[in-house]
Amino acid sequence: MKKISHLMKLAVIATLLLLFQNIEAQAPEKMSYQAVIRNASNALVANQAIGVRISIMKTSPGGTEMYKEVFNPNPTTSSNGLLTLEIGSGTPVNGTFAAIDWSSGPYFVKVEIDPAGGTSYSLISDSQLLSVPYALYSKSTSGISGTANSVPKFTAANVIGNSQMTDDGTSVGVNVGTLNNNIKFQVNATTGGNTIRGMLIGTPATAIATAGSIYGESTTGIGVIGVSGSQNGVYGLSTGTLGGTVGVSTGTGNGIWGVATGAGVAGFFDGGTTGRGIIVSNGASGIGTSTPTGRLTVMQPATPVAGLDDYPAISGYSYTVQGALKGGVYGYYNGSNYGTGLQGTGYNGVNNTDANTTFGVGNQDLGVYGSANTAGVMGASIGGIGVVGYNKNASFAATTGIGNTYGVYGNAQTVGGATVPNVRYGVYGFASGATTNYAGYFSGNVQITGSIAKGSGTFKIDHPLDPENKYLYHSFVESPDMMNIYNGNITTDANGNAIVKLPEYFSALNKDFRYQLTVIGTFANAIVSQEVKNNTFEIKTDKPSVKVSWQVTGIRKDNYANAHRVIPEVEKEPEMKGRYLHPVEMGKSRSLGIDEYTRPKNTSEIQKDIKTDNKEVKQVQNQQNKDEVAGVIIKKENVEK
Repeated sequence: MKKISHLMKLAVIATLLLLFQNIEAQAPEKMSYQAVIRNASNALVANQAIGVRISIMKTSPGGTEMYKEVFNPNPTTSSNGLLTLEIGSGTPVNGTFAAIDWSSGPYFVKVEIDPAGGTSYSLISDSQLLSVPYALYSKSTSGISGTANSVPKFTAANVIGNSQMTDDGTSVGVNVGTLNNNIKFQVNATTGGNTIRGMLIGTPATAIATAGSIYGESTTGIGVIGVSGSQNGVYGLSTGTLGGTVGVSTGTGNGIWGVATGAGVAGFFDGGTTGRGIIVSNGASGIGTSTPTGRLTVMQPATPVAGLDDYPAISGYSYTVQGALKGGVYGYYNGSNYGTGLQGTGYNGVNNTDANTTFGVGNQDLGVYGSANTAGVMGASIGGIGVVGYNKNASFAATTGIGNTYGVYGNAQTVGGATVPNVRYGVYGFASGATTNYAGYFSGNVQITGSIAKGSGTFKIDHPLDPENKYLYHSFVESPDMMNIYNGNITTDANGNAIVKLPEYFSALNKDFRYQLTVIGTFANAIVSQEVKNNTFEIKTDKPSVKVSWQVTGIRKDNYANAHRVIPEVEKEPEMKGRYLHPVEMGKSRSLGIDEYTRPKNTSEIQKDIKTDNKEVKQVQNQQNKDEVAGVIIKKENVEK
């Protein structure tokens, strides 16, 4: 091992004296160290990188290690072999130099070096620090009694103690126990008064943004945040014409931002009995969205909040007694032009301004317009009518450009780039839960230009034998059975035989088969020689090569038909007894019609209809009387003959 000599004591004393001279100005938390490095031959180790490790030991050279550091890069000796460095500026291995409590010494400095620049350190010194370095401690403690991080104040004429202010180098607080590093300046009030009160004395500046008694400005964050556990985070009171609380955003941030994390209110605006709660003079406003697209945009969150999003995004309620004049939600359009009073557009819906080219109803004078992926307009009623569509003005046809007038118009089609579903419904009706249910009820003629797919179908008339109390139903083949008909032509072979092939599903769908055979073109006998079996039956004629027209009927036996057999004779509902589906045709007044009973009408319409009905009834009765007289005459003539 190389022999190393040093000038430890002299270097430390000289350095600490130099440190003491600068401590009042800057108080650097470092100590200078110098030593002359020689090799085993007592020659100077000049211009060479040296590995150095320094430790601060408490109580004794072998006591508690309070701090240890190494130097990287390694310090280099001078041409005279002098090693110069600052204790406290190296790379800490254990503890921090700033955390050493110099008041609880004594302290010793242990110096270890590796002349070869490695980490094979050898001890060269373990000297005690003398009184001069303790200027680091005495500077801040001589004559002062206080707590760390507390900003001092004069508690008496010649006494300095703790103030309410604390400063940990990152945050500053007033009356704050533990500082929050995320808050640069924090003030706590525990007496129930105002935390911060600002008062502007004199005439305020012209610009509102700089006229407040408290002014908060941030280039990237939030100007002012107010948080209260039970009262008001920010409370603004104005007794004049300027605002109590004014928030101005010159960038993309928020002028005023209120947050309620408990049961409180994020923003409360009370206009009193003569003022206004909230006024938005310009710009777009959003509730639930930071990117409103209109004067007011209300949006529910993607993840609904229970108890809050169980209701519509906007609910309007009116307390006024004059319900016809005031409403919970009122949509109005400038009367001097065509427009839409209230517009609703849902998922994959079409905005009214685009609906003209899509549906032929856009850009028109509409009271309510609804367009959505599921339901454009939905109406629900406990005991009345969910949705009523009424066309009052025939000139509306010219307005829409469609050429017709509609009480209710349903249209389902692909719109824009929306995904095309497998099934669309122009109008969809569903009814259940009553004795008699109608998913759709039409009084009058029904025009269908497409096809009909149905589970079953019947006609329904007043029962000829008891029209006041019963209906009569038949399936569409004018039969009380749910009958299917199959027919065709076939020619028998040279032996007079023919096999008729029926659809594969015939036997699974039908039962109770009936047959009809008609010979065409010649006189011959034809019989069904083999009834239906495996979806075929056989015909035999007494002559060869005979053309036979055949017909087979069957009664449906599928599950739906079995569960919904046609009941020919049915009692009318109690409230419908004494009323008719076709009253005029039965020689009765139109007012006795079931349609008249179920259709909403006002008093004037009913009175008008009664007059018309009486006239029509008389006409029917006169015609019936004529027919009866004519019948009597015919019978008399037949008897005479």
